[in-house]
Amino acid sequence: MEQARRKGTAFGTPYWNEGVDRAATTPVAELSASADLVVIGAGYTGLNAALAAAKAGLDVVVLDREHPGTGASGRNGGHVSTSMKPGLAELSAKVGKTKAREILSLGFSAVSYLNRLIVDEGIDCQLENCGHFTGAHKPSAMAGLKAWADEQQALGNPVEMVAREDQRAYCGSDHFHGGVFMPAWQSIHPGRYVNGLAARVIAAGARVFSGQDVVGLTQSAAGVEVTLAGGATIGARTVVVATNAHTGSITPRLRRQIIPIASVQIATERLDPELVRRLHPRRAMSYDSRRLVTYTRPSPDGTRVLVGSRVRFTPGDPEASRAPMHARMERFFPELAGMRSDYLWGGLVGYTFDHLPHIGTDGAIHHAMGYCGTGVAMASYFGHLLGRRVAGDTDTVTPLDGMPFASAPFYRGEPWFLPFAFAWYAFKDRFG
Repeated sequence: MEQARRKGTAFGTPYWNEGVDRAATTPVAELSASADLVVIGAGYTGLNAALAAAKAGLDVVVLDREHPGTGASGRNGGHVSTSMKPGLAELSAKVGKTKAREILSLGFSAVSYLNRLIVDEGIDCQLENCGHFTGAHKPSAMAGLKAWADEQQALGNPVEMVAREDQRAYCGSDHFHGGVFMPAWQSIHPGRYVNGLAARVIAAGARVFSGQDVVGLTQSAAGVEVTLAGGATIGARTVVVATNAHTGSITPRLRRQIIPIASVQIATERLDPELVRRLHPRRAMSYDSRRLVTYTRPSPDGTRVLVGSRVRFTPGDPEASRAPMHARMERFFPELAGMRSDYLWGGLVGYTFDHLPHIGTDGAIHHAMGYCGTGVAMASYFGHLLGRRVAGDTDTVTPLDGMPFASAPFYRGEPWFLPFAFAWYAFKDRFG
């Protein structure tokens, strides 16, 4: 039941797989009975943890139920930003202004780490300094964007206010009522990044295994016994749980704290590059200001428009998501009405009840997860910190270590409340 539920949470082949060679994983015959570190999950968090630990000389095993990057790490929009979901004022009210600033500064550290990693490891993932534009979907939304921009500038993030009459220089749409532009934010090709990262992990001496389902963790004074489907076990000195939206019954406490939320994307048919340039004149990522956000970007080669949104999907009937995605695309860019989508794919992202990512340690078991849709840089950075932590580095503590990891009464990992929450957000987007 557990395996069936978790395996049925993604559909479609992402555009990001086009022309990308998947990293060659380790033959299962090399799976050993012991390791210094076992990493569960071969996405950005797990692979960065493995890379740091392997470079420190640890014997590292990475296990993934499918293949590196099969989850959100190979299915996201490739957005790189310093953003974290709570604003400075909201977070200050909960933890105080000083700690709030320390927490939000992690976004800057994460982007700096990601940029260094890509250069140092020579990962060809088409990192681009394109900027991000967020448009006000109704006139009243500009006040909220202005307040957010003021907070970002106070944190040291440059932001430009964009008047409605100027917005076509940033996003080729008349749908918005002005917006904000973040010139320092970036984009990557997520498929190239995750596969390039996996290759560097293996080159550093770690063993990365696909098709390995972890069904049990037993912690003792000797370390952690990791049990695989089929009965094989690995004795680990320490474990990193990097399962994010796919966190399951092997870590029941973490499962109660992560909310898996569906995210769907489409990529258009090949378009006239001039049309793509007109819609994305600065090649910037573009978002609307809705709570149920829609975002777009040009493909790295400039021949397609990619669109993502929080559309509910049924894994057994993925085509049911295509029409709602086209409706959002055409609302954003009316010029794309009638265009075909060549790619349709979906998966899960990990959210939390307090809208913050979390990192922590329980004995010999470490975790990092809950990136709330801003995980390209943060997942990479938190994974790196955990890899260094298990290797003995003492300067890896973050302002989020020790933070309460909230849940909700009667929640056990199945987000039964999401249809009600989404209906409320849709109401607020329209009338709030």
